[in-house]
Amino acid sequence: MDWKSAKVYGYMIEPDIQVNINQSRIINIKLLTNEKSTSAIKLRKTMMRLFIYLLENADNKVIGNEEILTNVWDKYGLSSSSQRLWQVMHCLRRKLSMLGIAEDFITRTEEDHVRGFCINKDRVTPIYYFDAKNL
Repeated sequence: MDWKSAKVYGYMIEPDIQVNINQSRIINIKLLTNEKSTSAIKLRKTMMRLFIYLLENADNKVIGNEEILTNVWDKYGLSSSSQRLWQVMHCLRRKLSMLGIAEDFITRTEEDHVRGFCINKDRVTPIYYFDAKNL
């Protein structure tokens, strides 16, 4: 198989959380059989786009607020603001914590006068698939 034709299906976060990009779903595989716990959540488009952008750029560096606003809102014809970013990020973190993802998975930080967010790359593994017509 040619890895150049591989596409990202989603991500694994730590051992139990699966992110399905196409369905905009995040699933805690370990909790699927527990009826009392939240085992899956579905995110709205902008929130999912924000989360995927952070995961794609998770290399232990600060992803600046302006970069996020441009790539998650502006490029899609949406109105962006720092307040909107804070609001969506706050809701995203709350939803992730419902699935058991640690509060420090997404950290707000400042580095070299750039305010933004950071994800620990060591906790994220991409899941790839190959398009059948390219095999």
